[in-house]
Amino acid sequence: MLRNSLFVIAFCGLLASCSRQELELRETDGVIRLGVGKVTRAEVQTATDLGNNIGIYGVQLPNTTASGWGNALSMDNVRSTAVEASGAISWDGIYYYPADPAHYVKFCAYYPYADGVRFSLDAPATGKAPVLRFTLNGSDDILYSAPVVGSRDNTTPLSLVFSHALTQLKFEIQDVNEALTGKTIENIVIQNANTVSSMNIESGAFGEWSTPTELKVPGIEGKNITLVDKNPLAAGDGIMLQPGLASFKIRLEIAGHAYPDVEIKPTGELAFAAGHSYKITLTFNEKVEVFAKVVVIPWELAGTGSAVIQ
Repeated sequence: MLRNSLFVIAFCGLLASCSRQELELRETDGVIRLGVGKVTRAEVQTATDLGNNIGIYGVQLPNTTASGWGNALSMDNVRSTAVEASGAISWDGIYYYPADPAHYVKFCAYYPYADGVRFSLDAPATGKAPVLRFTLNGSDDILYSAPVVGSRDNTTPLSLVFSHALTQLKFEIQDVNEALTGKTIENIVIQNANTVSSMNIESGAFGEWSTPTELKVPGIEGKNITLVDKNPLAAGDGIMLQPGLASFKIRLEIAGHAYPDVEIKPTGELAFAAGHSYKITLTFNEKVEVFAKVVVIPWELAGTGSAVIQ
């Protein structure tokens, strides 16, 4: 009997509220249960990807519209322990709504859980939601959910809906003249990428960004990705970066060849947006500069089955 579960409802991208189980009333009355709704596709693509990395806050409210931050917490940065293929997410312990049915609880959740290494958390204060502080490495996918409200008195909270906070770039290389057939792509490097910032876990709003550094596109270095013909070749995995920038400057590293830096800009948009994935096609030959084409692409599916979420 699961008494400490979240129900991830992810069938065909539809949202649903989780129903309250009527088990042994004396033991389960007022137990907090939540439902996670859809998650747009990115590095986190299935329910099981969320694993033991969800952090959950539940703050008590006198009514459904109050801010509540600074009040007592029914759930204080509770970490999930696992996500089953069925979609059920568990955590340690049992948490209850306030005994007074006129009091509510507002729930907020974020991903990944603040482990105190590259991710840490500022606790809530009066009128201020918790703030997630982080240092990006290019592979991180940061999510937050819009708040939902529930109570002991038959007010079942709506499903939590997670949104991706960062922007994603995916690269492919095209050697139109086949001048570099057999050459190895050593790296694609994002230059001066801001890596340190903070995020309000309730609104998803970022603080100031800082600490620019070079970030290598994951999945290239040491993989011996070799150009074979003039057809586009996928290069590495998606890299997750600061959203809202008008351009990025990249350096392409191919064994035995040096190319000038390339500035990339989104097509049809003023800036690289949060929650968007962009495919960047780098076209080049030995004697001309590299050209970049940037288009928005859907978040990619990860396999099949009901755990794939819209």
